[in-house]
Amino acid sequence: MKKCLLTIAIFFALTFNVASLAQGNWVVQTNPLGSGEQAMIGKVQFVSAGEGWISCGNGGLLHTTDAGLHWNFINPFPADTVQRGNDPGNVMSWVNETHGWIIGNIISNEEITGVVVFYTTDGGTNWQKKVLSTEAGTMSVQLQFVDVNTGWALLFNFNTGTATFLKTTDGGNNWVPVDGRGIFYYADVNTGYAFSGSGVNGGEPPFTIFKTTDGGANWLLQFEDNTPGTFNAMYFSDLNHGWVVGDTGKVLKTTDGGANWTFVTNTGVNTAERCKAVFALDANNVWISNKASGIEQTPILLHTTNGGITWSTMITPFGDQFGYNAIFSIFFNDENNGWITADWGKIGWYTIPISVDDETKPVEEFSLLQNYPNPFNPITKISWQSPVNSRQTLRVYDVLGNEVATLVNEYRNAGIYEINFDASNLPSGNYIYKLQAGTFTQTRKMTLVK
Repeated sequence: MKKCLLTIAIFFALTFNVASLAQGNWVVQTNPLGSGEQAMIGKVQFVSAGEGWISCGNGGLLHTTDAGLHWNFINPFPADTVQRGNDPGNVMSWVNETHGWIIGNIISNEEITGVVVFYTTDGGTNWQKKVLSTEAGTMSVQLQFVDVNTGWALLFNFNTGTATFLKTTDGGNNWVPVDGRGIFYYADVNTGYAFSGSGVNGGEPPFTIFKTTDGGANWLLQFEDNTPGTFNAMYFSDLNHGWVVGDTGKVLKTTDGGANWTFVTNTGVNTAERCKAVFALDANNVWISNKASGIEQTPILLHTTNGGITWSTMITPFGDQFGYNAIFSIFFNDENNGWITADWGKIGWYTIPISVDDETKPVEEFSLLQNYPNPFNPITKISWQSPVNSRQTLRVYDVLGNEVATLVNEYRNAGIYEINFDASNLPSGNYIYKLQAGTFTQTRKMTLVK
């Protein structure tokens, strides 16, 4: 097992600013697998404000419906022995609340004997599997989907040093070979980017970035980097805005679809540590993982809200564990709510409280947020925002559809609101709260536990 991990790493590692301390709250969330090597996890991705998934090294997944206050372990095929890599976190992909895929290695007699994909079309209630390879020594590296039909996978045989790129256009039922250039990121069904290198922690340049505009059939070299430090991760928020991070504090960005790549040098990154993960919520909000300098080497995130003009440093809740506490994956639902996974099975949640009754603040979209805390007893906070002046109603129903409370029923201006819901007089169970504001309607589920 160590041989394959080492080989794949070698093959694929293929304005003035003083960083300020970001304000907000980090909370360590509970991994039901415990801690240590048996609890290793990888990619984190949320499909709604409250529902999220994390890939597990032991072949399963962690699932939450309450923003991570509770994570549950799910093993789609418990009779199968499956192992998957966690660092980097790129073996799982969800395109909506119902359709998700996760790739892993088939294990027999403690040896890798092939690759399998598990996938669901009903939000994880039922799973199917598709074996991609039964060749000894072939392991899974990466998987990404851009819609319910179109996805790509990367396999690597550490016996022969051969990489295989596969593509599906029917949701994962059938896969065909396609050309590739390394670790990839597809912005849509046609446009994709990939980077390659020749080692880790000082591998020899050049390090390259390629682009495809036909779904991986053909690739064009965009950028060649001859400076020390391999590339480790890539993320595009749209067709034009993308980021690549790597060793020696290397951070690159493009704002024109890769026609030009520039080095970003004002992040405050510790150049002695690797940047392993990057996440871009949009063209402005970007997070990069790194470690603080010094003996403790605390994992940190570097965050920009203006596309890289200025940066702040977010101190995570993870202390050092012999220098191995690296961040594997980053995901933010919005600027105020995000999750990270790190070495030794660690999960962190970042949140900023929403302002109360700020009716003068401009609001651009309609949104009903997940109540917090959830589950709760007996009081929880419900927050929402409306972009229009309208009659707003907020009602609570039991699972049978009976109304149990009316929290709001009045005309209000566009703005951001929150209200406390006291359920002291209600029994334990699941409840639905529904917001109506003009033509907008949205519902969410919450759980009362007494």
